[in-house]
Parts: sequence; structure tokens; C-alpha cells
Amino acid sequence: MIQILISLLRALFQVLSSRILTDEQIRTISTNVVGHYFVSWLPTPKEEKQAAERVQIAQNHITEASNIIAGLRSDLDGQAQHLNQIIADIEEKKQSAAHYAALAKTNQEMFAPIRMEMEETVRDQLIFQANQGKRLRQIASFIVWLVTLVAGAALGAYFDPLVKAVRAWLKI
Repeated sequence: MIQILISLLRALFQVLSSRILTDEQIRTISTNVVGHYFVSWLPTPKEEKQAAERVQIAQNHITEASNIIAGLRSDLDGQAQHLNQIIADIEEKKQSAAHYAALAKTNQEMFAPIRMEMEETVRDQLIFQANQGKRLRQIASFIVWLVTLVAGAALGAYFDPLVKAVRAWLKI
């Protein structure tokens, strides 16, 4: 009887508070309705775990790709700086070449007579130095030639008896 009274009091309280269903009843109904119509859309714990793993793998790949891109960017920046330095060096050398070409063109006409005189002086100096010890070198060359001639003749004359003496001594 007490239970009936408690049920009646609950029903009366629900009507007075304009609540027809209890919270537990509402949860049960909504779970069944949502579960029936939307169960295929809701992930299962296994799919949630797989999705989390895929997200982690994708984040790792993005991090690795970012590192590779950053390395490539730094390499390209270094190469760009190197190329800029090479371009600056080339420009500097072009300016130097243009400067020296202009100097050579203007000085060529003035320098031609001086160059001819210098060539003639150097040629005369080389001839003088070549002639300076010529007689002494000729005499020394003649003496060496004469000694070689006499030594060769002596060896040619005594070679046959010398070979015979060595063979006799070795008893060949």
C-alpha cells in the first residue's frame, strides 16, 4: 500500500511540475530513438581508436613534411645567397675587364714605340750574353771531344786483348 501511495505521489508531483516522464524514462526513450535512427553514424570505440591513430599518423606525416620543407627552404636560401654572391663577383669582374680594356685601348698607341724599343734592347742583350762566353765554351767543348775521341780509340784497341785476358782468368 505504501508503494502505491508513493507511486501516486510521484505521478501527482510530475503532473504538478508539468513533468510527465522522469529523467530516467526520458534518457531511455531518447537513447532508443537516437540509437535506432543514428546508430550507423555514431562511431564505435574501435573505430574511434583507429580514427585517433590515423589522426596521430597524419600529424606525424605533417610534422615530417614540414621538417623536410624547412630543410629544403634553408638549402634554397643558402643557394640563393651563393648565387647572389656569384652574380656580384661576375659584375665586379665585368667592370674590371671593361676598365682594363679601356686602359689597353688608350695606352696601346702610346705604348707601341716603347714596346718596340724594349724588344730590341732585350734582343741585343740576349745576343751579347750569348756571345760573351762563346770562345771559352767552344774551347772546353773541343777539349772534351778530343778526350772522348782518344779514350774511345784506346778502349777500341785494347778491348779484344782485355776480353781474352778476362776469359782466361775466369777459365770460360
